[in-house]
Amino acid sequence: MTGRVYAVTMFVHVLGVIALFGAFVLQHRLIGRLRQAARYEDARHWADLLVALRSMMPSGVVMLLASGAYLAGRLSPRPPSWVAVAAAAVLFIGVVALAVVNPYITAAHRAVAQGDGPLSGAAARAIASPRVPAALAAANGAALGTLWLMTARPATLEATLVVVVATALGALIGARVARGAARSPGVHPRQAD
Repeated sequence: MTGRVYAVTMFVHVLGVIALFGAFVLQHRLIGRLRQAARYEDARHWADLLVALRSMMPSGVVMLLASGAYLAGRLSPRPPSWVAVAAAAVLFIGVVALAVVNPYITAAHRAVAQGDGPLSGAAARAIASPRVPAALAAANGAALGTLWLMTARPATLEATLVVVVATALGALIGARVARGAARSPGVHPRQAD
């Protein structure tokens, strides 16, 4: 029975990874498309798709933490420090999802739910938040760092550095992408009503 429980737990853990990275891929693309939309009709399409994906990141986090706790307990009575670093990184991803990404999706969806034609300045500003791509990319970096921890199982210092550096690089890349998108044609946060 223990072997079957382990297999199911590993399956759930892998599903958590798939949910998390699936959310990153889809949300990065859809938020980019939403930020480039110039008309309500286009923006509404992307915002509706984002709403449908809101639960992917939080559910991936829950699956990873729950299955990871069981798997860590099997490693030893006192799991190695990389497990604690990985758990902290996954909790960070959950905070980003619940405190930054999902509120943005809700606000953007609300801003474009009504209207036809070109986006108003208020709607354009609601969907042009530069902090969301940066936060989402930081979470992606944290997840990549966590994958390294699961494969390399490093000591505390390396584990911490890998996750912190990957998270910071993700945030930097996300911020640069957001600035570049603001300069491209489409939605501009300063667009007049």
